[in-house]
Amino acid sequence: MKTSQELQTAISHLTVWRKGDQRAPHKPLLLLYVLSQYQQGHDRLFNYGEEIHGPLLALLNSFGPQRRDHYPTMPFWRLRGDGFWELQNAELCSPQKGSKEPPKREIIEHGVSGGFDEESYQLLCSQPALIDKLAQQILCEHFPDSVQELIANRLDFRLDGIRKARDPAFRQTILRAYNYQCAVCGYNLQHDTTPVGLEAAHIKWKQHGGPCTVTNGLALCSLHHSAFDMGAIGLDDSMKLLVSAGVNGTHMIDQLFWDFAGKTIRLPKIAEHYPLDTFVEWHRGQVFKG
Repeated sequence: MKTSQELQTAISHLTVWRKGDQRAPHKPLLLLYVLSQYQQGHDRLFNYGEEIHGPLLALLNSFGPQRRDHYPTMPFWRLRGDGFWELQNAELCSPQKGSKEPPKREIIEHGVSGGFDEESYQLLCSQPALIDKLAQQILCEHFPDSVQELIANRLDFRLDGIRKARDPAFRQTILRAYNYQCAVCGYNLQHDTTPVGLEAAHIKWKQHGGPCTVTNGLALCSLHHSAFDMGAIGLDDSMKLLVSAGVNGTHMIDQLFWDFAGKTIRLPKIAEHYPLDTFVEWHRGQVFKG
C-alpha cells in the first residue's frame, strides 16, 4: 500500500523537461489542477479533450513562460512515467515520429483519460488533508511566493503553511542596497523605522537555482513584486523598465506602470550591487510576457 510519504517523494522527483535554463511548469500546473478538482469531489480519471486541455492551457498562459504555443498533451501523457499517474485508452494511440506522445487529435478521438492511479487516488480520498499538503509542496517547489498565492487563490487551495520561512538576511541586504525604496516607483513607507509593504524579490527564482545574493535581488513594493513575478514587468539590458503589452486597467494603472515604462529603475549606489545581466536575461526570457 502506497504511503503519503511515498507519494510526496514521487511528486518531488517529477521528471521535468529541461532545455538549458528554460522553465517548464506543465506537470506542476496539471497536478495542481487535478488536485483542485479532486478536492471538489471529481472522479479519479479526467477526459483529456473535455476536461484537461482547456483549463491546463489557460493555466500555462497565465503562469507559464511566454511561448508561441503551449502543449498540454505533453504533461498529460508523460506523467505516467512518474510512478503515480495512469492513462486509460492510451494503447489506442500511436506516438508521433520523433515524439513521446501521440497527436492531440488521437488523444481526443480515442477518449484518452488520465489521473492518479487507483492506489494513490484512494490514499487522497482517505486523507483529504493530503491534497492541500501536496498542492502546497508543488507550489513551494516550483513557484515564488507571490505566484504561489495567485495560483492557490485561483484553484481554491488553502494558504495555511504555504510559505516557507523567508531569508531575513537576503531581505535586509536587498532593502539596504536599494536605500529602502521600491526600485520601480520609489515607494518607501515606514512605520517608525520599520519598512511596510517593501519586499526583496529574486530576479532569477530560487526554484530555478537563483541565489540569495544582492546581484539577484530587487527591492520592490508588494504590488510591483507581484507584477514582476507574474511577468507583467521586466528589465531590459540597460536596467530600464519593460511593461508587458497585456497590462491594462484604469488611469491608476497608467500611473503605476506605464508612466515608468522605458525609465531606468532606481539602482543601488554601489555598482557591484547592480543586478547581474545573466539573472535579468533569465527573467526576461522565462518570466516576462512581452
